[in-house]
Amino acid sequence: MNRKLWFDQAKELGFEGFEITESVRSSREMAWFESKMDAFTTSRMLGVSMRGLVNGKIVSISLEKADDEKAEEVLSSMKMQAELVSDSEKDELIPVIETSEEASGRQWVKPNMTQVRDLLSSLEKKLANADPRVIQVNAVEWSDTESESSLRNTLGVNVGDRSKSQLVFAQVTMKEGDDLRDGYKGAIVENIETFDQDAYVKDLIEQVAGTLNARSMKSKTCPVIFEKDAMTTLFSCFQGAFYGSSIAKGISPLTGKLGEKIFSDQITVIDDPRNQDALYLSNYDDEGHPTFTKVVVDHGVFEMILHNSRSALKMNSTSTGNGFKSAGGSTDVSAMNLYIVPGEKSLKKLEEEMQDGVVITELAGMHAGVEFVSGNFSLQARGYLVVNGKKVRPLTLITVAGNFFELMNDVVAVGNDLDWSYKMVVCPSILFGSAAIAGSEE
Repeated sequence: MNRKLWFDQAKELGFEGFEITESVRSSREMAWFESKMDAFTTSRMLGVSMRGLVNGKIVSISLEKADDEKAEEVLSSMKMQAELVSDSEKDELIPVIETSEEASGRQWVKPNMTQVRDLLSSLEKKLANADPRVIQVNAVEWSDTESESSLRNTLGVNVGDRSKSQLVFAQVTMKEGDDLRDGYKGAIVENIETFDQDAYVKDLIEQVAGTLNARSMKSKTCPVIFEKDAMTTLFSCFQGAFYGSSIAKGISPLTGKLGEKIFSDQITVIDDPRNQDALYLSNYDDEGHPTFTKVVVDHGVFEMILHNSRSALKMNSTSTGNGFKSAGGSTDVSAMNLYIVPGEKSLKKLEEEMQDGVVITELAGMHAGVEFVSGNFSLQARGYLVVNGKKVRPLTLITVAGNFFELMNDVVAVGNDLDWSYKMVVCPSILFGSAAIAGSEE
């Protein structure tokens, strides 16, 4: 691709600025089932996305391949698209901003396919023999990817990012009496040779075994711990409340509350695209703006709105490096490596402090059960009952309901079990004063 040709033709057609992002992603995936390879795929995907500034409006397009001979045709189509935009909001391209760059500290060792096959075969055998209640190892899978992107624009920006990942996933079904339960677990594998297979198997088996013979409970309002995964699910539903795009439109429950106390003083929220503990690290957002660590909520006080260039312009602010691409090559505000700062207590200590209550481990029904603007939620849940500080039995067929912002002001203690794994939004377990639990038992 001749970038200069595209830039020159864009200028001739009246574009006020132009940006080209090129990306390449290579991946390998292997699935193992019943002692043999069930599937093996490799892929290499190239992509080009372009954004052009016309009459103060940014238009975008994504292509699998940019054909230099069709540059004028593509650019003319983009310009026509811009003329149809009736939105009065202004856009801009990012100029050169000096910054330092960070590299991931992970020590990836790429395995050959024999090593991958041996790992999957070994995990399948270990899982099948780990507990007599295991009746099926449904899947053991491997995935590794390498991605690289570069962004250049007519303002002189020339930046890029790289990322790698190596992951293993497994799913098992266990049976006790007439009760069947399944579960899955993913894990990062930096080096197959040092990956602790036994610990991985133990965690997955304990996870699924802990749900066997679960039943409902009587409805009541009681102290509740949202275990780290359930807390992450709930928090993710409301992360958009911090976005400038939502606040500018007046649809965020935090509109007009910058500088105010919105959560318990035990809650601090940080957005850090350069976090070394997270799987993915980005020095720049998809608009070319440098990323940096941001304290979004400081001991309960809403301190920073997350912006891309457009929301920043609309709110007379500056981009926070949170402009990431969605479908079609356009950018919107998005958090990256957003987390609640962990406390000092283990989940077991939280249970002991709670004494009697419910631990929520899994949530479902987020699409229909969450009201973003009001903060209200009513979600299907699984977990376990705690009596006198100890787990007594697993729970299913229950519903947990409340208001997210009221809940976040009713924090008793924050756990220390933050686990990034392969997520970009994470929370530790949190003990709350109370929440409404609905069950079917009389």
